Amino acid sequence: METKQMEAVILKAAGSPDQALIHRDEPIPVPGPGEVLVEVHAAAVNPLDVANAAGWLGTPLPMIPGVDFAGVVVSGGEHEGWEAGQEVWGSGPNLGMKRPGTHARFVALPATWLSRKPANLTMAEAAAVGRSHLTAFETLINLMEVKSGEKLLITGGSGMVARAATAIARWRGAEPIIAARHRPEGVEHFIDTSAADGAVDLADAVLDSTDGRGADLALDTVGGALFEPALRSLRFGGRMVGIFSAPEPKISFSPAEIYNRQLRVTGLASVFLDGAYVAGVFDQLRPLFEREVLVAPAVRTWALAEGAEAYRAVMSGSGGVKQVLVPSGG
Repeated sequence: METKQMEAVILKAAGSPDQALIHRDEPIPVPGPGEVLVEVHAAAVNPLDVANAAGWLGTPLPMIPGVDFAGVVVSGGEHEGWEAGQEVWGSGPNLGMKRPGTHARFVALPATWLSRKPANLTMAEAAAVGRSHLTAFETLINLMEVKSGEKLLITGGSGMVARAATAIARWRGAEPIIAARHRPEGVEHFIDTSAADGAVDLADAVLDSTDGRGADLALDTVGGALFEPALRSLRFGGRMVGIFSAPEPKISFSPAEIYNRQLRVTGLASVFLDGAYVAGVFDQLRPLFEREVLVAPAVRTWALAEGAEAYRAVMSGSGGVKQVLVPSGG
């Protein structure tokens, strides 16, 4: 019996998107026990996917990349609470790294990894929410426990995670202070880090914005040279979480910065979050989008055959637009 095929993006080597990715047919996956076959209607391309293609994550090759998805249940979920035709969304741990990912027309996923898609979002919009809002919600709500009235410093404020965090902070009644090279639309408190000495001036600028008190918390999406200034921007007893730090330049600072001011500093490695836990976060995000408390980012769609171009667009900076792959027929 002939195996049914699907189109997919394949990560075949480590390197630039043109070197690493090809578009070809692959067998449609067969869901195992407790798994569901999902027809992918849209799948975002994230910086994490670009890092995967570059070989930074040690993924065994060849592999179908992609972590975010929006689509429709096809089969395999009858005994797991899912029915054929239900619209789902989510972002799976180890997808595209240890198991085939979502940059294909079909993906097999554990049933516990699925969440019902917001009814008011298109498939492309739902896929675009994905990893950025998961990271923002986990850092601000579950790790930092942001409270109404708090002052929140967000570095790299033009990026997708920072934009999502800005919206979530406002929903919770916190006041975001955005530090970035470009001022996002609608931002009131902005610190320009594009100047050569921007990192040096960051702490002073935050103190000026908070009447000398310092920020209650900081979300550092950039790391590197901005780490120490962000740390010094915090008030006594402040808290900080980081999600990324470039390998260069290396930094050094005294632990006294943390100890003497009773700071709480942590990080988030979202790829290690449990899949069922992630689905629970998407369950919490869904009503926020359905009530339009949160809105999906702007989207540019690409065919799977244009996967390398979509990856290049993410590398070059998307300017607040999420790059989303749309399988033909999806």
